[in-house]
Amino acid sequence: MKTQNYLIAILFAFLLGSCSQANIDDKTIVIGASSTPHALILEETREFIESHNYALDIIVMADYVTPNIALDSGDIDANYFQHLPYLMDFNANNGTDLVSVVKVHFEPLGIYGGKKTTIDNIQTSDTVIVPNDTSNKARALELLTIHGLTNCNIIEMEAQAIPSALQDAEYAVINGNYALSSGVVDKVIITESPTSDIAQVMGNIIAVKRGNEHKPAIELLVEAITQENIRDFIENTFGASVIPLF
Repeated sequence: MKTQNYLIAILFAFLLGSCSQANIDDKTIVIGASSTPHALILEETREFIESHNYALDIIVMADYVTPNIALDSGDIDANYFQHLPYLMDFNANNGTDLVSVVKVHFEPLGIYGGKKTTIDNIQTSDTVIVPNDTSNKARALELLTIHGLTNCNIIEMEAQAIPSALQDAEYAVINGNYALSSGVVDKVIITESPTSDIAQVMGNIIAVKRGNEHKPAIELLVEAITQENIRDFIENTFGASVIPLF
């Protein structure tokens, strides 16, 4: 019950900050998004969307619950912050019926250099920090196995804390979004492949409520975010930490 009340409070606060409920049939596309890189990528679609006589309203949301609650209730038209496995799990646990309309980008795990800047001379005494959550740890160990680092001294740590500890280890496996927010993107040595199965599974999507997939506003949003200039923006702005999938 405490969890339910907390979610209700979050949604209520969000609604208080909105002027009115989104109407997918009007000429404004209201989309909830994480700040980085999602909202930044969406901002690049504004000119294209406005050239088609629609307005774009990007609402930055800091957590991973509010965007789907707001989408289900109709307070936003779409959201952009999650991958499909998270969406499917959210639907199963909350009785929602939200669907993906396009896969936009992949935030790969990467091996980042701390005390060492290459993986050409790996020693068993080298320390490698990896995320301690189940899914990211498994991905990290697979990446390390591919590149011959599994015999090193592996230390687990909360994913968001790893960048600040990078200087104390030879290497660390860091999520793309945390590498971006902590300013260590330039220390990347190698990342998960954009052609790997994990890239397709974990691609970040734009989601809508089922039944709205072919609304003109949503089709325009999908067209806008899959333009070549958006691909160029992602590649030029985020480098190896964010990989376009269209």
